Amino acid sequence: MTLRALGTSDRYEYDAWMRNSVLGFDLIRARGLIVLVCVLALTATAKADDVEKRKAFAQQLTKDIARSGLRKIYVPDFTDISGKQAALDRWFAGTFSQLLSDNAKGFVVISRVDVHRYLAKGGWTDRDLSTPDVLGKLVSGFDPDAIVWGTVSVNQHAATISLILRDPLGKELSRSQYEDDLNPVLRDDFEVGQSGVDFYSAGLDGVTVPECLYCPAPEYPMGQGSRSAEGKVLLTVLITVEGKADQIRLVNSLDPAFDRAAIVVVQSWRFKPAKDPDGKLVPVRMPVEVTFKRHWKMYP
Repeated sequence: MTLRALGTSDRYEYDAWMRNSVLGFDLIRARGLIVLVCVLALTATAKADDVEKRKAFAQQLTKDIARSGLRKIYVPDFTDISGKQAALDRWFAGTFSQLLSDNAKGFVVISRVDVHRYLAKGGWTDRDLSTPDVLGKLVSGFDPDAIVWGTVSVNQHAATISLILRDPLGKELSRSQYEDDLNPVLRDDFEVGQSGVDFYSAGLDGVTVPECLYCPAPEYPMGQGSRSAEGKVLLTVLITVEGKADQIRLVNSLDPAFDRAAIVVVQSWRFKPAKDPDGKLVPVRMPVEVTFKRHWKMYP
C-alpha cells in the first residue's frame, strides 16, 4: 500500500506496509522524506526481551504438554482473579495459544476461532466452559485431552499469568506461572479494559488489521518548543466499527506541542475497520506512534 499527499510547500511520499505479530501488535508502518519529516506508524511496542521471555515460557510449556502424551489441547480466554474477562486477558490467551501452536510437536492446539464459532451457536462463550454442560459440548465437538486454564493478576509493574493444565474431568496435570513486564501499551489496554470498554486485538484469533484509508501527516509545530525538536509520540487508539480513531490516549509524551499535533492529526484519520473471522466489524485498540524528524535535504 502506498500513501501519497502533496502539499503546497512540502513534498510527502510514504511507503507503508503491514505485517502481523502475535508477540506484539499488527503494524502499519509509514516512511517519508520531506523538508520536515513526520513518520507515522501503527507500531509494535513489545520489547525484544519481553518477546523472548514469552517464547521461552511457551517452549517450556510445550515440552511439558508433549511429555504428558497429550494429543489435543485448548486455550480458552483467561480471566482475572475474580473470574471476569477483559481484553488483556483475551490477548494473553490468544498470544499463548498461538505460541503453543507454533511450537507444538506431537500434539495439536485447537483453533480458538473454531471453538468460538461453535460456542456462539449455542449463545455461549469461553466463560461458559466453567459449567459442566457447556464443557461437555466442547469435549463432544473437539475431543480435547486437556484445557489450559489461565488467570491474570495485574499489579503496578507486571502481569502474573497462572496456568493450570487439566483434563476434561478436572484432573490437574500441571501448573506453571509466568510474569510479564507490562509495556506501556499493554498497561494502557488493561486500564481501558478496567473502565468497562470492550475491544479486540488486531491480528489475534482471526481479527483483521484495520487498513489506513486517509492518514495524513501531522503539522510540524513550527515556532513551538525547540527548533531542533524531534522524537516520538506514542498513543493508543480505539479504531471503531465506523473506521474512526476514538478514545485516543497519550502513552509516551514528547512535548506538549508535539503531543497535541499528533493527537489532532490522528483524530482525522479514517480506516477500513477490522473484522472478526465471520466478517463482522469489530472495534480494535492499537498503538499509534508518530515520529517527528527534521530533514533539511531537499528532493532533487
